[in-house]
Amino acid sequence: MTVQTSRLIGQAAATPRNGDAAQHSVPDWRHQAACRDQDRDLFFPAGKTGPYLKQIQRAKAVCQTCPVMQECRAWALDNREMHGIFGGMDETERQKLLRRTRRIAAPRTDRKWVQILWNRLPEYQALVAQGLSVSEIARGMETTVQTVNNVQRALEERALELAS
Repeated sequence: MTVQTSRLIGQAAATPRNGDAAQHSVPDWRHQAACRDQDRDLFFPAGKTGPYLKQIQRAKAVCQTCPVMQECRAWALDNREMHGIFGGMDETERQKLLRRTRRIAAPRTDRKWVQILWNRLPEYQALVAQGLSVSEIARGMETTVQTVNNVQRALEERALELAS
């Protein structure tokens, strides 16, 4: 049976697609959400300045009392929800968190800079030892300045991890 679940805040009721009335709801964290009985508009302010700041604060205050705040936040992050207050965070806060998380997440092995670290590190180190600039290293390795910067950042992070 395929179930279509509403994405409204706090609304966990689902509608069976095949007409099976016996399966009329999907139990999940939204049943326990503190926002379930709140006005939905509270969590979707029309702006981020002036009078909307108080609305945002009120919405976040409801989130702080919620027993499933972490689940709500995780859902919003997983689904890249770009509007509204979820899990005590507005869209700007969620975007910043996602950017930070992407930077520290395990690198994808198909990235050029990861391949340089794994396969061409001695070549990179030799160019650095010559005192070449980032753009000269990039030309020497037939890659981009951004890739070289990523290699440098990864090596610096690795050095910091080893030092601690």
